[in-house]
Amino acid sequence: MDALTTHLLALTPSNLHTSTTHPFLHAAGTSTLSKGTLSAWLSQDRLYAQSYIRFIGLLLSKIRLPYTAPTTGTSDSSSEPLESRILSLLTSALLNIRRELTFFETVATQYNLNLTVPPPGETTFGPSEATHAYADLFLSAGSSGVTLLEGLVVLWATEVCYFKAWCFARGVMEKNMANAEKRGDEDGGALREMFIPNWTSEEFKDFVDEIGELVDELARGSEGGDRSKEMLGRCERWWRQVVWLEGMFWPEV
Repeated sequence: MDALTTHLLALTPSNLHTSTTHPFLHAAGTSTLSKGTLSAWLSQDRLYAQSYIRFIGLLLSKIRLPYTAPTTGTSDSSSEPLESRILSLLTSALLNIRRELTFFETVATQYNLNLTVPPPGETTFGPSEATHAYADLFLSAGSSGVTLLEGLVVLWATEVCYFKAWCFARGVMEKNMANAEKRGDEDGGALREMFIPNWTSEEFKDFVDEIGELVDELARGSEGGDRSKEMLGRCERWWRQVVWLEGMFWPEV
């Protein structure tokens, strides 16, 4: 059988493509998003990032480290117990999201963007319906009745969708670079100069790949029997939810 992440990526190809090639992303790549539109989306993405912190905390609480210390005598991280490597990954995720929140604030100041724009139809700042839905998904995936594998599938799904989405925007950007330079960036250059390079970096790709590798290793350890089939079905449902929410999270342009 294919690795779990390979299976999930092939599960809903049409929906995945739609969610990661949204018109908002195309506009981001062509530098035609206004500062107002970008600010409104960034305001929600920042709230999403804040809810992510609690989600990581819930995943950390699911880890059960082995009682005995490894005796291999090697510094190779791949020889560490799987649980220890998951702990390291989630700890890194917390540090990454803290840096990301600081990055948002720095870029917003530099490019005069507003990170407290009310959702459409609202007069006060707060989470939109899509952001609320993501926060609820994180709470569900981190709840006591959900396995660590399922929670990591949700973490990986959100990150791989986000990475794919901004890689699409980067591809559009690179094809339209000459036009953008002639016309100018409607957002002042924040996406082209700062955000898109950050969200498509090799470091981010490596982080996404590492989550996927740990998901696949954890899934291999739970293979066999009816319970394995049930777990696969649950992971598939989480994947479908994330792909659907990813498409909902992009604003209309």
